[in-house]
Amino acid sequence: MAEMTMQEQGTPPSGLGRAWGRLSSRLVPVLAVVTALLITIPFMIVTGGRGDFSRGLQIAGTAYSALIEGSIGLVINDTVSLDDLDQVIVLAAAETQSGGDLDRRDLRRFGLAIGTLVEVGPENARRYAEVLAPFADIEDDEELTELLAGIPEVQAVGAETLNAMRPLIAELEQQNRGDVRAMAEAYAAMESLSAEDRAALETLAPSAADYSDEDLLTYMDVLDDQGVVRLARLVATMDTFEEMGIALDSPEAADLTAIAELDDGAEAAREAAETVARLDAAGIVNATALQEQIQIVRSMYDQNLLTNDDVIVALTNELEAATSQNLVVRRPGNRLVVDRNPALFGIIYAEGRADPEQVQAQAAEAAAAQEGTGVEETEGGIPTPEAAPIAPERGKPETVYLRLGGSTLLFFPANLETLLVRAIPFIIAGLAVALGFKAGLFNIGAEGQLYAGAIIGVWVGFSPLFAEMAWYIHVPLVIVAGIFGGFLWGAIPGALKAFTGAHEVIVTIMLNYIAILLVDWLIKSTEPVILLDITATTPRTPFIHQSARLPVLSDIAPFIFIALGVLVLLLGLWQRRTQIAQDIRLVIRPVVYGLLVAIGGLFLQWISVRGALHIGFFIMLVAVWFVDWFLNRTTLGFELRTVGTNPNAARYAGMSVPRNVIFALAFSGALAGLAGTIEISGVQFNMQPAFFSGLGFDAIAVALLARSNPRHMIFAGLMWAALLTGAGLMQVRANISIDLVKIIQAMIIMFVAADAIIRYIWAVPKTTDTVQQSTFVKGWGG
Repeated sequence: MAEMTMQEQGTPPSGLGRAWGRLSSRLVPVLAVVTALLITIPFMIVTGGRGDFSRGLQIAGTAYSALIEGSIGLVINDTVSLDDLDQVIVLAAAETQSGGDLDRRDLRRFGLAIGTLVEVGPENARRYAEVLAPFADIEDDEELTELLAGIPEVQAVGAETLNAMRPLIAELEQQNRGDVRAMAEAYAAMESLSAEDRAALETLAPSAADYSDEDLLTYMDVLDDQGVVRLARLVATMDTFEEMGIALDSPEAADLTAIAELDDGAEAAREAAETVARLDAAGIVNATALQEQIQIVRSMYDQNLLTNDDVIVALTNELEAATSQNLVVRRPGNRLVVDRNPALFGIIYAEGRADPEQVQAQAAEAAAAQEGTGVEETEGGIPTPEAAPIAPERGKPETVYLRLGGSTLLFFPANLETLLVRAIPFIIAGLAVALGFKAGLFNIGAEGQLYAGAIIGVWVGFSPLFAEMAWYIHVPLVIVAGIFGGFLWGAIPGALKAFTGAHEVIVTIMLNYIAILLVDWLIKSTEPVILLDITATTPRTPFIHQSARLPVLSDIAPFIFIALGVLVLLLGLWQRRTQIAQDIRLVIRPVVYGLLVAIGGLFLQWISVRGALHIGFFIMLVAVWFVDWFLNRTTLGFELRTVGTNPNAARYAGMSVPRNVIFALAFSGALAGLAGTIEISGVQFNMQPAFFSGLGFDAIAVALLARSNPRHMIFAGLMWAALLTGAGLMQVRANISIDLVKIIQAMIIMFVAADAIIRYIWAVPKTTDTVQQSTFVKGWGG
C-alpha cells in the first residue's frame, strides 16, 4: 500500500515495486486462491479448534497438508526412530522387571485395552477402580452393569417413594401380573377413590389400608408407569447399595452411573482400571502416545521388521536394527511406508505378478538344469516353486521418497493420476464457457450441452450397430458423435439469440433442464425401453463396447511417446530450417519441445499406476491448443473476439454478428459435448440420470479463474480438480466438514469476479488492460 501511495503522489516506485507491479497483475487469480485459503483458517479455528488459536492453526495445517497429498500426492512425514517408541520400550522394560511376558498377541489386546483407557480417561479409570472395589464379588460384568444401570432409574422414581411403596409392591408382586396391570391402569385414571374402589384394592394388597386416598392414587400412577416387576427390581437395587453404604445421591453413585453408560459398561471400566494400574506401575503417563506407539510396533510386525513373538525380545534385539537399516516412515493412522534398501532418493514398487511366459521359461530352464537330481515335479514335469523360485515382476511405482534428515518427502503417483483424470472434463468444459465469454456471451448451458453430447456418444458406444468396429474407428466416432450433440444443443440458444434477441442466459438455463430431464426419461423409460439397461439394478445405460473406450496410457508402448517426441523435434526443425541455417542456437527450442513431449508422455505413463489415466488427457491438450490457435490465429476467431468486444464496430466492419453469435455458442456446446463424451468413454463407460452433477456449472468457475484465457485453463482446471480430489482426505485427516471446500470455491469465484478486493489486499497496481481483462460479458443489455 505504501508503494501505491508513492505512485499516487508521483514518486517513482522502487525496483521491487516495479517488479511486483509487472508480476502481480498476472497473479490475481493465484492471489484469489491464496486469499480464499487464508480466510478459511478462522473458520477452522472456530469450528475445529473451538476458539483455541493454536489448535485451530494445527487443524488448518493438517487440512491443507491433506489437501495437497490427496490431490498431487506430495506430503512430508517423519521417519520412525527409537525416540518415537520410547513409551513402548518403557512398557516392555516394566513388564520384564515384573516377571511378566508380552507376546505379539498380547500386544494387540493391550493396544485395544489402551484404546479403551483413552476413551474412558485415566483419571476416570482410577476413580472407577475405587468405586468398583465393593463389587468384586460380582464377576459377571453384564450383571454388574445391569445393577449399576438401576441407579438413575431409582433416582427417577425416588427413593422415598420406593420405600413408602415397599409393602404394597411386595404384596402385589405375589398377585397375577395381568390383574395387577389392569388394576393399576384403571386406578391411575381415577381422580378420587370410592369405598368400593378402596375395598377392591385392599383385597389384592391389604397394606393399602395404611395409605391415604391421595397417596394410593399417586402410587397407582407410578405402578402403571413402571410395572410391579420393575419396581420390585428397583427396591432390590436400592437395598443393595444401602447395604454397601453407597448413597444414591453421592459422587460414588454418579461414577457408578457413568460406568453403566459406557459402551461396554463394567467390563470397559474394569479393563481401563487394570490398564491404568499397569501404566502407573511402569511410570507411563501419556496413554495416547503409548497407544500410537503400540500401533507402530504392530505395523512393524506386519512388515516383518520385527519377527520374534516375544515383544520384549523383539524390542531389545531387533528394533534398533529395524529403524536404522530400513527406511520406516510414519503415516497418519500409524501406517508405515517401508523401504528395505533405503537411499537418499528411492522408489517403492507395489508387488506385481510374474509374467506367465517368463515363469514358464524360467521353470523350463530350471528343470533342464536340475534334470536327474530328484527335484520334485508337478504333473506337467515343471519343478515346483520351491525347486525353481520365480522372481515376481516389479509392479507399479507406489511411493517415491526423498529423505530430508528426520523427515521424508513422499510422492504417491496414484493421487496425481486421479487428479489428472478428474481435471480433464473441467478443463474442456471451462474452454466451452470461456469461448462464450470471448464472444461476449454468458453460456451458462454447459451442463445441458454435456448431457446432450454424452447421451449421443454413449449410444454410439453401446449400440450393436457399431459393435464390430475396430477401436481406432469406434473411439473417434464416439468422440465426433458427442461433439455433434453438444454442437446442436449449443446452436439452439445461438440461433434464438441471433434472430430473436432472446438472452442466452435464460435460454441456456432452460435448455439445461430440458437436456437433463430428457436424458432422465431416455434412460428410465420402460414402455418403450429406449436407452435403459434392463439387466441393471439401477437406472443406467448399457456399458459401452470395449472398442469404444479410450485407451489408457499404461497400455501404450513407451516407444510411441519417444516417437512423438522425435516427430515434434523434426517438425520444429523443419519449420525453423531457414532461421536455424542462420543461427544454430535456434535449434534449442525444437529440441526442448521434443524432449518435453517424450519425457512428459513417459512420465504420465509412469504415474498411471491404476490404469485410469487415458488418452483423453492428450485430447484435452489438443483442445486447449486448438481453441487458443482458433481465437488468436484465425480470421473467424478474430471476428468472434471483435463481436464480443464491440458488436457495433464489428457490424460496421462488415462482420456478421448473428453468424458469430450462433457459431460461438455452437462451438462452445461442441466443446462441452466433447468433455461429456470423454468422461463417458474414458472413466464411467455408461451413463446414469443426473450423471454430471454440476460439472457444467463448475466449468463457469474454472473459466473465471482462468480469466477466459485458454492457456491458463489447464492450471485453473487442475486447481479446481485438486480442491475436489483432496477434499475427502482433508475431511478425514482434519475432521472438518466437506462443506469447507465449497466455501473455498465460493470465495475464489467471488475474489476473481470482484478482483478489486484482491488488488486492494495485495497492493496490485492497476494496468491498462485491467478493465478489459475483468469484462468478460456484455451484460443483460448486450
